[in-house]
Amino acid sequence: MIVGVHGIRCLRYLARSGSPELAARLLADEWASALGTPAPASRFEAAYYAHLLDLGTSQGEEDPELLNRPGQQLLMDWVSALGAPAEVTMGRTTLPVRQAAEWIARRYGDMARRFVVHFCREADTYVADPNSVHRQQVRAELHRVLELHRPRVVLAHSLGSVVAYEALWHQPVELDLLITLGSPLGLPGAVYDRLSLGEGNDARKGERPPRVRRWVNVADIGDIVAIPRDLPTRFPGIDVHHEVSLGLVASHQAARYLGVPEVAAEIRACF
Repeated sequence: MIVGVHGIRCLRYLARSGSPELAARLLADEWASALGTPAPASRFEAAYYAHLLDLGTSQGEEDPELLNRPGQQLLMDWVSALGAPAEVTMGRTTLPVRQAAEWIARRYGDMARRFVVHFCREADTYVADPNSVHRQQVRAELHRVLELHRPRVVLAHSLGSVVAYEALWHQPVELDLLITLGSPLGLPGAVYDRLSLGEGNDARKGERPPRVRRWVNVADIGDIVAIPRDLPTRFPGIDVHHEVSLGLVASHQAARYLGVPEVAAEIRACF
């Protein structure tokens, strides 16, 4: 059994299906198809949590200045990690977020700018408060799915890798393989410094979660979310790190990550 843990912008599965349960099935089938032969759909489940982070924001959702203050700080931490010049990052105390978003658009394109703003809104809802109801509910949903299906493999994409890493520390479960895809776990300030591993565990940040036998990380060379790409520099608990090339347009898409030979080979070795 394999369980997938999605990243941001997955409310569309709920809109298409009508319920979180059906959204999870839709997502699982889509991921199983992208993965191909190592995981037929009957052996693939998904932990679906997008509705638990939905704050109902619609108007101006791509405007960086409408992010709340922690979300704006997350954006500034991100552009700093991407190497933005001093004129963009030095005004961090006043949070010149529009300038930062425009720098992303100039360097990576407007699609990337819109994605980053969405990510900052959704990710901040999860990481801003270590004790928030949103954060607890998301981790609880993943734990419920893991307890129900007892998978051998967890595939965690993007923000889902943060959810999975925390959940596997808070409530450890037996797992043969954790694969993180396009993970922002090492993003300084914005994510890494906000990780919450549960009472007594924070000093072990960077280690492989307990009861996880093997941890593999996969990062595209152009993925602006996977910072630093060489995640083992911050997480020595990673057993294997694969750098791949998905193509500039698709450098953070879950389906493209699932289709790389390295992922298929790691999964086959578990079955």
